[in-house]
Amino acid sequence: MNCLSGNTDVLLEFGRHRRIRSFSNAVESERALVQTDADETASDVRLFTETSNRTVHEVVTGTGDTVEATADHPFLTPDGMVELDDLSPGDEVFQRQFEGLPDEEPPEFVVLDERDFVDEDPQLVRALKERDLLPLLSTDDAFARLLKLVGFHTGDGSFGSGSQTWFYADPEDCEAIRDDIAALGFTPSKVYERDRQHSVGGNEFEVTEYSVRSTSNAFRQLLRRLGAPAGKKTQSDFTTPDYLDRLADWQVAIYLSAFFGAEMSAPAAVSAKNFFAPSVSHNRNVEVAEAGEAFLREMMGYLNGMGIRTNALETVEHGSNAAGETVRYRFGVSSEASNLVRFLSTVGYRYNREKRRKSALATAYLKTKERHIQDRARIAREAKAMADGGASISEVKSSFDVNDRFLERSVYEGRDGRPRPAADFPDYDAFVDGVQTRGLAVATPIESITELGEKSVYDIGVTHDEHNFVADGFVVSNCGVRMVKTNLTYDDVAGREEELVDALFDAVPTGLGGGGVVTGDAETMTGALERGLDWAHEAGYATRADLEHCEDGGYRPDADLSKVSQKATDRGRNQLGSLGSGNHFLEVQRVTDLYRDDVADAYGLSEDQLVVLIHCGSRGLGHQVCSDYLRRIEEEHAEFLEDLPDDNLAAAPAGSELAEDYYGAMCAAINFAWVNRQLITHQVRETFADVFDTPWPELGMELLYDVSHNIAKRETHEVEGEERELFVHRKGATRAFPAGHPEVPTAYRDVGQPVIIPGSMGAGSYVLRGGDESMERTFGSTAHGAGRLMSRTQAKREYRGEEVQSDLREHEHVYVKAESGATIAEEAPGVYKDVDEVVRVSDELDIGDKVARTFPVLNIKG
Repeated sequence: MNCLSGNTDVLLEFGRHRRIRSFSNAVESERALVQTDADETASDVRLFTETSNRTVHEVVTGTGDTVEATADHPFLTPDGMVELDDLSPGDEVFQRQFEGLPDEEPPEFVVLDERDFVDEDPQLVRALKERDLLPLLSTDDAFARLLKLVGFHTGDGSFGSGSQTWFYADPEDCEAIRDDIAALGFTPSKVYERDRQHSVGGNEFEVTEYSVRSTSNAFRQLLRRLGAPAGKKTQSDFTTPDYLDRLADWQVAIYLSAFFGAEMSAPAAVSAKNFFAPSVSHNRNVEVAEAGEAFLREMMGYLNGMGIRTNALETVEHGSNAAGETVRYRFGVSSEASNLVRFLSTVGYRYNREKRRKSALATAYLKTKERHIQDRARIAREAKAMADGGASISEVKSSFDVNDRFLERSVYEGRDGRPRPAADFPDYDAFVDGVQTRGLAVATPIESITELGEKSVYDIGVTHDEHNFVADGFVVSNCGVRMVKTNLTYDDVAGREEELVDALFDAVPTGLGGGGVVTGDAETMTGALERGLDWAHEAGYATRADLEHCEDGGYRPDADLSKVSQKATDRGRNQLGSLGSGNHFLEVQRVTDLYRDDVADAYGLSEDQLVVLIHCGSRGLGHQVCSDYLRRIEEEHAEFLEDLPDDNLAAAPAGSELAEDYYGAMCAAINFAWVNRQLITHQVRETFADVFDTPWPELGMELLYDVSHNIAKRETHEVEGEERELFVHRKGATRAFPAGHPEVPTAYRDVGQPVIIPGSMGAGSYVLRGGDESMERTFGSTAHGAGRLMSRTQAKREYRGEEVQSDLREHEHVYVKAESGATIAEEAPGVYKDVDEVVRVSDELDIGDKVARTFPVLNIKG
């Protein structure tokens, strides 16, 4: 088992760190920080292990950072996760430069309760209670989120007319603010954009301003009572909130860093190798100038208490505004290297990704520079000692690979103190240009790996799809349609299309009957129907990341096996892991177009990348479940069917025994469909591994998302101003939840749920993201595909399968294989509507926004 030594610090949510060995008593209540390609997210810790007597190694990097781990522990590198045993000095590993503050238990006290809102409408108090925000305790996670929001709002927010609360930031930071507002139970707006005219020194210029707002009066009043200033800030007498004095340092740092994200300057080089002091300035009208001075002095005091030195407070400017004379105060964080590193790595900035990115680079540079200086000081001492012991200057010079002049000064002048960096040590700009980053992690070369002997070691497991966490700064690892990503490009498969399509066709059963990948014995069928992908994971066919990238985690808890007929079970028994027939398919595609780079980056999509689309469902089992209950509905509710608007519709009254029985059976069929697609995914991964002679994890074959088609689910939606539980039927539709929705996986919550829209073999497919208007317009839904223009019978009259197959290969370079020519004819490109038009409508309605387009490379039809 891959593990870390007990003294390793794990980075947690809200800027805290804790020793890994201390997780044993609190594993269910913590959230570790996970590194992603775009940034970071917090993930529940769901596993803790302790193992005795394992050999550990110490890893030291060029920044002077260390970690102790077993040889099989994986580290994030530019080439992906690599076990320590396969790394050597000179190889690079990714490190997070933000370490946070110790996870000190804060004193518990009531920050706000009902008495703080006695002047408000009782409905407001009820709204806060419903969201578990009253009473608000100092130990609540919600309070930590509110500290961020209050701090940032104090710097760059405002209270508008009515109940509006505004925050102003860059678009991606607005999304992070939206996420925290939503996590508190309130509904944030979309990110607004507008151009504004500004004038500075007589020069007119235009800037684009981005913002997000809440229209909840309860949210507004909550922030005000927590210290967010109302009215014109320059005319207000606010200081830092009184409750900060009672909090743990990491909580105070949340407030400070959010304010600094809005108001403090970013790290910047003042010369080739040195930095400015990051500074924050603050304006007040002279009538409240003392409060303004106190506000900054209190912040300075909090930083000093955390061991971060600040420069003296300055009065830098007197000016005026519409209300009269103003005074401007400023203080900076001392730019001495170790002090600046401590500030950037423990407090830093929140809600400002660009400042955080610059902080990571500046910290890595300063630590690398300090390591270099310490090494030169050591060499100077050793050179002087050698000379004092009788060694000649030539012997000294031959012992060290440094500049001769530096050694001569060390020997003859005996210079003490701190040496300067060598002339060839890179300037900051050159360092930034040459370093690789991933999100907020910086690639750093390994300096040494040393075996330390045997120790007790520990590990944790996180629920996030990345399965990594940050330890001592190192990033270490621990009918529907689905898209599987790869790190291959079109060039990797060009010339090998026929080989790959034949291998996949052999590995994945197709056709009307279709065998399965596994034998559906009683135990297997029970597991698949009742537990969905949880069963597949336990059986070794799925990874934990697969579950986390699947709608509902690949499991419908309402499944009721007893409501599935024996006939339905028998039909599915030999079909687990098969495509079936009709419009179901397996398609290898290449990404041809990106429309939203930020969302594509969050999804892990790039141009020319190969992806695999798998479109299939619950096979004969699901069809039989539907048939069984349609027959019962016709027998028990014939009079009800007469009132439906279409003869093809059937329904049982919600709440009836028949409706509940059908829902339980349908949920079991949904679980079966997820397992079916997962087993196909398993076969696809193994086939790619064989064809490309590379283990599938090294091919980056991760599940982007699995989203269901043609199902009904209980969901809560707003109808005429009230939240109601509804059965949402998505027939010819698919779920498309927007950014911020709690049911969107954490990895995608900032950008919205992936939506996969298959087109045809000749037109390609699309990846969308759930649009901001989907909840209001379509109960969180959009189209699930291009849709047919003609029936299968007509298609077979119009097209010949062999000609379609030949034309696609000759003109579009698409390799198609199927059980029969008739199947290909039924699915000819001309049979389908224009997928571009379908997606255009979705995009313009803002129910599903275009992210990427894909085009087939090879296709297998059922």
